[in-house]
Amino acid sequence: MPHPRIFILFMLALLSAIPGRLQAKEEPEGWRFGGWEFVEINHDFGQSPFFASFYFEHDNLQYRHFDCWYTRTTLGVKLLSWLKTDAAYDFVQEPSCQVHKAIADVTATLKEGPLKLALRERYLHSWIPAQNRQGNELRSRLKIQYAIPDSRFSPYVAIEIFTWKNWIKTRHYIACDYDLTRWMQLEAYYLYYTHKEHPAQHILGMGLNFYL
Repeated sequence: MPHPRIFILFMLALLSAIPGRLQAKEEPEGWRFGGWEFVEINHDFGQSPFFASFYFEHDNLQYRHFDCWYTRTTLGVKLLSWLKTDAAYDFVQEPSCQVHKAIADVTATLKEGPLKLALRERYLHSWIPAQNRQGNELRSRLKIQYAIPDSRFSPYVAIEIFTWKNWIKTRHYIACDYDLTRWMQLEAYYLYYTHKEHPAQHILGMGLNFYL
């Protein structure tokens, strides 16, 4: 595991760059709500370092009358006890088109007792055949989670910044996981979503994580 001080300094450097990026367009009168629901199935291949997952999400953004769903299929490998990488494919069905996305992730995790800090870097390439359009994104996510002792609750906060040369959008999460069983987990969150091209969005999300 890397030295905790190096990891923490790196995260502080990342957070110090956030304020200048959080300049979304001014929100007009009225709230902007959405609801996201998801199911994720995770599987580790025995004692091997490989893992896989399948993810389904349905998104509804009320003020934009926008409704879509997508699936994500992931295959990854644990390089070290604190470091993993994976590749994924997204199929997105939007009202007017279909989107294909190729994803590559690297995630570093630091654990200290009930506290867990994770930093994930993601590259995403998207392709919309109907519009003959392609694009790229880099996503940096910092997640801090605390497993409350002698309980099934694990609240967390997270921030995810989308960039490609310039700031695109940012997600701010306040959330909590609840262990229903040893292999099933309920997750609920509030997401404040800022975007350079749209008013800020207020999203409530809920889903189930399965570990098989």
